[in-house]
Amino acid sequence: MKILFAGDEHPYSAYALNEVVRLAANTWADVTLLAVTPSEAGKPVDALPLAAALHRYRENFLASAGAAGSPYALGDPRYEWVPVAGGQWEELLVHRGAKKDVKVRLRTGDETQEILAAAKDEESDLIVLGCTKGGQCVWQGSPQVPQRVVTDADGSVLLVKEEQPISRILACLDQSYISQDSLEMINQMATLHQAQLELIGLSQEGTMKKDVYRRLIEIGDYYEDRQIKVSTRLTEIADFENFIDKELQQDLLALFLGKKSLLDRFFPKDWVGRFVSKCPTSVLVMR
Repeated sequence: MKILFAGDEHPYSAYALNEVVRLAANTWADVTLLAVTPSEAGKPVDALPLAAALHRYRENFLASAGAAGSPYALGDPRYEWVPVAGGQWEELLVHRGAKKDVKVRLRTGDETQEILAAAKDEESDLIVLGCTKGGQCVWQGSPQVPQRVVTDADGSVLLVKEEQPISRILACLDQSYISQDSLEMINQMATLHQAQLELIGLSQEGTMKKDVYRRLIEIGDYYEDRQIKVSTRLTEIADFENFIDKELQQDLLALFLGKKSLLDRFFPKDWVGRFVSKCPTSVLVMR
């Protein structure tokens, strides 16, 4: 598994990093910590606030997940040849993880574009971002970053709501094809938070296709076999937003958005981004 954490210097990003630590420790994922800064000509990198934030995030990650015996524990420092400007090479003393290294990247440009580009470059399975607590899910200074990343990402995205605990996962299903990676992601989140799982089958005019309903039951059995408490119910897709507004409390909303998703066909193209921007809880979008 490859996780890309995208953050800024605000507390919600530090809170989201805790979720990355949990997932990484449980899956031995390859982790990249990323921040994006606008062009600031003339300033050395170490003078940028985001560079300092990235340094703190790496230190916090290693303090939590890098204990002896962990794949992220630091090995002995060694000299390595590193490319530098002008086609030259410089020999530097490098301190890497013994089995898994945590990459730290600082990019310049538009936040959303650079986050998505980094996810493509790193071939990330999951992008993790934090967002503000309360009635919206935004970034300070760049409010639409979470919304735009969720809308435009090719892969899965986890938006971690600041200071919002998770005691239940509402996983909404409206298609028969669900990837094994998506099933395992829900398994990881339920296990990490000791959360109850509720499978929500989305129907149209009171009916579901037989293959979708059969898949809903199979998925329930899959999680019960893994000792996860699971319940199942149906709701009308036309009432989906009202249903979520009434239901979400200390929950994680999980959305399976494949090519045959009814949600994508029922709502306007950018519905998921607009929806999560005002969602009161954390959201996991799986593709």
